[in-house]
Formats: sequence, structure tokens, C-alpha cells
Amino acid sequence: MKPQHSVPSRSLEQVYLIERDAGLLCRILGLYASRGIDVLRAEYAYAAQDVMTLKICVANEPEGEGIAEVLRVLIDKAASLVGVLAAAEQPATMQRVA
Repeated sequence: MKPQHSVPSRSLEQVYLIERDAGLLCRILGLYASRGIDVLRAEYAYAAQDVMTLKICVANEPEGEGIAEVLRVLIDKAASLVGVLAAAEQPATMQRVA
């Protein structure tokens, strides 16, 4: 049984399609750390033989109204890295803990 995680109602999720490269994964996560963004959850899975998806969920606090703009800039920056095939942002879906 796959564990389910509870996500705060105010959270954003960035989804990346990247080449299968642990160094690239670390560079993307490092972008979040260098900007002081708290990552609530990070998940990766293989999408094809040499391609993987990376989903990063971050808090979108009401008092941090500028976080959305920071995340947009961060996605643009990450998308410019060699090996990133696609990057997108979406509201995180709520999951209930069983």
C-alpha cells in the first residue's frame, strides 16, 4: 500500500520532466534551498528509460504573497538547466490520510 501524505490547503506544486540524472535532481532542489523555500514534499518517479518526473510541493503562506513570484522565477531558472525537458506549476491536490 502506498503511503498517503496530507498537504496543507495552501500549497503549490512544481512538476519537472527531467533526464535521469541525480546531479540534476540535486541542482533543482538546491535552487529551492538557496532561496530559503521550505519544501513540504518531493517525489520522483521514472517516466521512461532515461526520463523521470520530479514533483516538489511548497507551502504558499498567506503572509508570503511574494512566494508565487519567487516560484515562477525559480521554475524559469530550473527550466533553463541542461537536462530539464519541461517544467510547470499547479496547485497541489489535497489528499486525505487513511
